[in-house]
Amino acid sequence: MKQKIALLLAAALLLCSGVQARRAPRHVAPRAAELNFAFLTDVHVTPRGESDSLLRAAVAEINASAVDFVLVTGDLCNMGSDAELHCVHGILKRLRKPWFAVPGNHETTWSESACTTFGRLFGNDGRLAFRAGGYLFVGFTAGPYMKMADGSVRREDLQWVEEQMRAARPGERIVTFCHYPLTNDVTNRTAVTQLLRRYDVRFDLCGHYHTLRLCNFDSIPGLMGRSLIPKNRMQEPAAGYNLVRVWGDSVALYEKRLGEAPRLSFAIPQGNSAALAALPCDPQPAPITYERTGAALVVEDEASIYTGVAVVGDTIFYGTSLGVLKAYDVKNRREVWRRQFGNAVYSTPLAAGGVVVAGDAAGAVWGLDAATGRRLWRIAAKTPVIGDGLVAGDWLYMGLGSGSMAKIELRTGRIAWEFRFGEGQPQGRPAVAGGRVVFGAWDTNLYCLDEATGERLWSWNNGSPQKLYSPGHIVPRIVGGRVFIVAPDRCMTALDLATGREIWRVKRRKVRETTGVSADGSAVYAKTMDGELLAIDTAPDAFRRLWITPAGFGYDYTACPVTVSGGIAYLADRSGNVAAVREDGTPLWCVKCCNSAANFITEAPDGSLWATFAEGKIFRIPPHAPAGHKKKIP
Repeated sequence: MKQKIALLLAAALLLCSGVQARRAPRHVAPRAAELNFAFLTDVHVTPRGESDSLLRAAVAEINASAVDFVLVTGDLCNMGSDAELHCVHGILKRLRKPWFAVPGNHETTWSESACTTFGRLFGNDGRLAFRAGGYLFVGFTAGPYMKMADGSVRREDLQWVEEQMRAARPGERIVTFCHYPLTNDVTNRTAVTQLLRRYDVRFDLCGHYHTLRLCNFDSIPGLMGRSLIPKNRMQEPAAGYNLVRVWGDSVALYEKRLGEAPRLSFAIPQGNSAALAALPCDPQPAPITYERTGAALVVEDEASIYTGVAVVGDTIFYGTSLGVLKAYDVKNRREVWRRQFGNAVYSTPLAAGGVVVAGDAAGAVWGLDAATGRRLWRIAAKTPVIGDGLVAGDWLYMGLGSGSMAKIELRTGRIAWEFRFGEGQPQGRPAVAGGRVVFGAWDTNLYCLDEATGERLWSWNNGSPQKLYSPGHIVPRIVGGRVFIVAPDRCMTALDLATGREIWRVKRRKVRETTGVSADGSAVYAKTMDGELLAIDTAPDAFRRLWITPAGFGYDYTACPVTVSGGIAYLADRSGNVAAVREDGTPLWCVKCCNSAANFITEAPDGSLWATFAEGKIFRIPPHAPAGHKKKIP
């Protein structure tokens, strides 16, 4: 069999450096105009699992073949954990061919290291460029970063991609690769494809959907590869990967099942063609409509934003993907100060008592003077800090990285206590009530601590060993001595605050992570994955729905909390939509602000709302709403 593979691909002759390229392209003089390479995607390695052994078999097969390099387009593992990343990196290191890998959403969404371990192991942070056979290969990542959302190429990454393509040599052709297909799965897909078309990208390689497919990415040929383990084991039991042949003005994609000869899936012309134009293409995003609510775009940052804002007077504070914490004067439209950290800021800033607090992915929690940005204190953490905190009185409650929750004196940074629970980032915001601190973590558990001592009073989990179902990115709602949570398992749960006893737990609606609470505490709100707002009575000992109302934006899974202000509940989605619903269930409006996932909607002291979005935009929504126009669902 190895001989057959070698014969089929014997024409593939390429000199490559054998060293992973990082940020600058490396030149390799080609031996021939034809290129042949292996293309892996969605290998989803779990240590000592089936995917582990199958990838080892694929590596051995590739080593015995005539291919000269290997591309891996993301979802190398399941949870992005350090153990998984070390495992898959160790297997790929066995390749005796040059190999190049970029992360997928499973490396960027649940990463315990805030995506820093991938960069250390694989030699790139999602940006990768190299030269081979007269081609410039440019790889990038589309996140999403540290939360469930659609893909989105960071603003700074788009700039880097353009710099690489601008540096292409005369006559050099460009090929791009990324985990996500360049469809509406990438919220800024239009900006990406417009850029790639400007530089005449010949084709794009992607994965994500686990199946072989030829795609039309706005007139750019898209070659989607199959996953290592078949998407449907009933229909296709054989494991495998992909082979790509590039020659002349053509490109071909082959399915390579383990132990079998390659099978041609399709061969097409490079670049735009009549055959490509006949394939369907995703429609353009919906138009922007936020102006009709009186909302205003206040900030459009040069980087991506994954935090909410803190508001003090006319100043807002927010963090960026470039590791910058900014103080911005919204009245005079100017930056007041900035603080540069060693890595991205995913932790929403808090401002109280003249102190601004934020965590950074380099592994620290900072207390800064709100007026000047001057350092007041710093707490080093053993791992990146990605979770949000809560200020209650003179105290800050916040995780110090993975496996940690702490009570910190706001003014001095003195740690009153730190509760260590092993591993798992407490990514969401904790809740404090009745002398209790309640928070969830990516270790499957919800914890309740004594507010004074940090002693664990109880913990709860849903019984699933799957960390993907953990309450790691939630905001617990405490009302009337009860804790209400929604985790990724699509269930809503009510627990007794004193004991952790389960009062009720239901899965009648596809709810996921997003919650809010009414001003009077009579209702807890949850956003469904069908884009509805659900109101639940907090008093009974059984689940009782008060009402459910379509928000107007359809399917959604973004963990942007519901914010209640002035008798109105505000919620947002993965595609830049913001909706307002009265607390009686009457829908007021749904508008589109931009084309990326919402992070937070923060209420300012004057009643205005501040909404942040991943593409680097911050909007102010005035403290009022137009008249309602729809009816709630009884």
